[in-house]
Amino acid sequence: MKRLIISALAALLVLVGASKLYAEEDKGAVAMSFGGSTIALWNDIIALMEPSLASKGYQLITHDPQFRVEQQVQDWKSWIAQRKVKAIMGWPINADAMIPVTRQAQDAGIPVIGYAVHWRGISAAMLTNPEKDGRSIAEYAVNWVTENIGADAAVEICVLSDEQNDLTALRVKGIYEGVKEGLPNAMVYKVPALSRENGYTAAKQQLTAHPDTTIWLSFSNDNMKGVYKALTDAGVAPDDPRYFLAGMDVTNEDLDLIQLPNSIYRMAFAFRSETLAEVNENFLVAAAEGQPLEDVYVLPELVNPETAKNFYVGNVRH
Repeated sequence: MKRLIISALAALLVLVGASKLYAEEDKGAVAMSFGGSTIALWNDIIALMEPSLASKGYQLITHDPQFRVEQQVQDWKSWIAQRKVKAIMGWPINADAMIPVTRQAQDAGIPVIGYAVHWRGISAAMLTNPEKDGRSIAEYAVNWVTENIGADAAVEICVLSDEQNDLTALRVKGIYEGVKEGLPNAMVYKVPALSRENGYTAAKQQLTAHPDTTIWLSFSNDNMKGVYKALTDAGVAPDDPRYFLAGMDVTNEDLDLIQLPNSIYRMAFAFRSETLAEVNENFLVAAAEGQPLEDVYVLPELVNPETAKNFYVGNVRH
């Protein structure tokens, strides 16, 4: 009888302990809002954040507004209405359009953190210096042209462009002005392209209109992979010494291309997915738990054939 009582008590303690553990782990939800699901870097970040946040007791809620401002606003309103979201972090498709819903979130006691952009009403932001980052790409392109072709060469340069938000517009501004200043005789074309598909189409059209375009620079990496495919489909060798491709951000696919022998995809400036995921996660947990928030600045790093192996997500080469 005594043994039965002890066994029953032990079982009860296990159940109580399990219930307590579950309660401690179930801290509610936090939300991460990007512009869409077609940007590989953002997908990598979410894939890293989700299990890490789960281990700390938070469910990560995400969505795919497909770069539609009204959808992003509507989804945020839905999260606010659910009353289980403790904090929201996001990259705004249009910052001004997010101000009213940001105010609604703050009024409901939900802190809002900006991803790469600061707008009125947010508690803090993870920030970069996009114009300076763009100028860094331009500087490397200018140096490469100067060393391999000549500073006075009348090279043709295509700058992929997206000016719908401050982040990409300032990166493009830095790239465009940097190459114009550094290579005064160059012909510099600004061509809109956001996605991989846009990059492929834009490159095909550019090659038709200006077949001698050999320098391709981008504010991103998805559109650059489209350019790479368009060039190789058009017969450009992956190691053609006349070509220079460079962009911002990388995924494992970009790293594979950069490391090909004498690759035309020569370099990038990039933020490590792990670093961005960790900053985002720390922001969301701190906000959810009512801790003070301050802006955090993140700097990109040079990615070239020598350093690329250090940037693989999970540090595992495909």
